[in-house]
Amino acid sequence: MKSIKFLGFEYKWGVDSVVPEQPKSTVYMGMDEMFLGPNYPTVNRVWDGEKTLGELGVVQRLVPDYRKLRLRMYHAYATIDTIKIIASKFFYWTIGSGLKLQVEPNRAVLETEGIVNEKEVYAKFQKDAEARFMVYANSKLSDYAGSKNLHDLAMDAYQGEFLGGDMLCIVRFGEYGPNMQVVSGEHIRDPQMEEIEAAKKRGNKVKHGIEIDKKGGEVAYFVVQEKEDGFDTFERIPAYGAKSGKRLAWMVSGKKISPDHVRSVPQMSQSLEKVNKLDRYSEATVTKAEQGAKIVHTIEHQEYSTGENPLRQAVAKKRGEVVITGNDIVNNRNLADGLANRITETTSGMTFNLPNGSSLKSFQSEAEGNYPEFKKAIFEEVSAGSDVPPEVAMQQYNSNYSASRAAINSFGYIIFINRTKFSNDFYVPFYKLWLEFQILTKKISAPGYLENIENIMVTESYSQCRFTGKNMPHIDPLKEIKAVREMLGLSDTTPLISREQATEMLGAGQWDENLLKNLEEANLIPKEMKEENNPSKTKEDAK
Repeated sequence: MKSIKFLGFEYKWGVDSVVPEQPKSTVYMGMDEMFLGPNYPTVNRVWDGEKTLGELGVVQRLVPDYRKLRLRMYHAYATIDTIKIIASKFFYWTIGSGLKLQVEPNRAVLETEGIVNEKEVYAKFQKDAEARFMVYANSKLSDYAGSKNLHDLAMDAYQGEFLGGDMLCIVRFGEYGPNMQVVSGEHIRDPQMEEIEAAKKRGNKVKHGIEIDKKGGEVAYFVVQEKEDGFDTFERIPAYGAKSGKRLAWMVSGKKISPDHVRSVPQMSQSLEKVNKLDRYSEATVTKAEQGAKIVHTIEHQEYSTGENPLRQAVAKKRGEVVITGNDIVNNRNLADGLANRITETTSGMTFNLPNGSSLKSFQSEAEGNYPEFKKAIFEEVSAGSDVPPEVAMQQYNSNYSASRAAINSFGYIIFINRTKFSNDFYVPFYKLWLEFQILTKKISAPGYLENIENIMVTESYSQCRFTGKNMPHIDPLKEIKAVREMLGLSDTTPLISREQATEMLGAGQWDENLLKNLEEANLIPKEMKEENNPSKTKEDAK
């Protein structure tokens, strides 16, 4: 019986189980355990990160309250402009109007699996898959509720991941193929005790609404349903199909505080407190400025001033009403209140006689003087903590060309990372299910796929793809092109991008479709009009 040894394991053909060959038990002495000798002067101290005792405070292990974080983040997004400004940059540039499919079957792996096709076969497969998926994704057939297209659902899922930490994606099948259902992470919660006990009997455990097996894999999700008799009811959504074994439900997750955590926290949760304080400070500053603007003058009283309001006194004298002086008591209190209220009725151009020791002084508030610089400093700190350059967040490129270019390129890389992760979590699993449905129903030809449907290397190689979106714009595209050409030693006429890429960059549709339309339109143009629009060619023909 043939066998092969690899990484300490012995693999035998024809044997169901793999027999491990364990390495010899050897204990290696680490540097922190080395014996330094009896005469080596040492002082033992437990190192916990502090140089000065008590400087870092009590050691804390954060246990996220996912629901409170989610609700606070949604509230902040709805009410605080700083959160809205930063978050919208991620939404628009990561997803925008949707991502475009690029089919890239791995021909090298397919050939190693015995599937050898002509270049034209792969080209047709690629073209058919991209064209049909574009139509399907842009239609409402891809939505379980039938109200949105796949790209709208992608934006919902990404916003939910960014603001709420995670979202649940559920694939259901209809007449025309798979469709997507997106469920907010708010509805994924721990079920009733009987459901938890049932999970234990299956050898699993439930954490924050997710059933997990012994290996840490996600088995099912518990979704809150409508209340019955005042109690929450739950639907258990299996992660894998019972018959197909395909992944039909999964979480689109953001960042986790710890790899051990099963749920994710909102993207900007670390800035919530600071942003809320900044918002309150901004509101207070604006309110103070507004109130200060209503105060035209103030009365400055000297040592011998009686302390009366000279404006009220002047209005009272002008109206022939009772004048209040010193500590005199006015029997008609309503009259006094009315006089105070009517002060606002005074107009410019009036002259007031002030009591001795009083002067009229223009009111100036200096509290708002430092507000712009202070807010800018805090905003830049929050932006940097959220991986968004302040120039990009505010869309103000007032620095020099190099600094602005560096800011755009930096955020462009962040967007690339976010887009790649999200597309792998959302678009790619859905596309793989859609592609297999298309092949099974013989809408798309993939030679060797059905014959090797249980061979994961074949199915995965055929379904290799990536999703692209709009890139960050260049400040000066001509400068960028010239610099790249000089680095590559190319002529000024050498193209650096394809016609398809240029069409995508301009948002002008599909290049191949545009080409066909141009050719059709060219055939409709009379010969005389063509000659009129091309005088140089007409002159050559005349010669």
